[in-house]
Amino acid sequence: MEPWVVFKYLHILAVITALGANLTYQFWLSRAAGSPGELVFVLESISRLDRRVANPAYIAAAVAGVAIVVTGPYGFESPWIVAAIVLYVLVALIGITVYAPAAHAQLDLARRAPGSPAYAAAARRTQVLGLAVTAIVLVIVWLMVVKPSLWA
Repeated sequence: MEPWVVFKYLHILAVITALGANLTYQFWLSRAAGSPGELVFVLESISRLDRRVANPAYIAAAVAGVAIVVTGPYGFESPWIVAAIVLYVLVALIGITVYAPAAHAQLDLARRAPGSPAYAAAARRTQVLGLAVTAIVLVIVWLMVVKPSLWA
């Protein structure tokens, strides 16, 4: 088996793990609705899942993706790879600079004032950011599957 095929397998497993974790967050939040104690537990658990599962899996997906290009039949000049890398960097920047601080603020407000309008606004902001990031990741997955020529 060629090395790039192994990297492709690892890349796909990492994306399934990362995106799969992200897709569960709304489910867990809906389960905690109306219970401040459960809400804090769920938000802390989501934060832990991000730190220990989703984010490392996204990093592993990037490393495996680069390894696929270096050892396989694709090149960094392929438009779909360029677009995916740009979107990946965008997701990382949004995650680090906007989403993570918003999620921390939501958790802080859940601990102090879970029924407040401030908490509701923080929860909406985090939800919108999470949906936007997930949508971008789904576009990256589409690029990886379809491999469109884009501007060729």
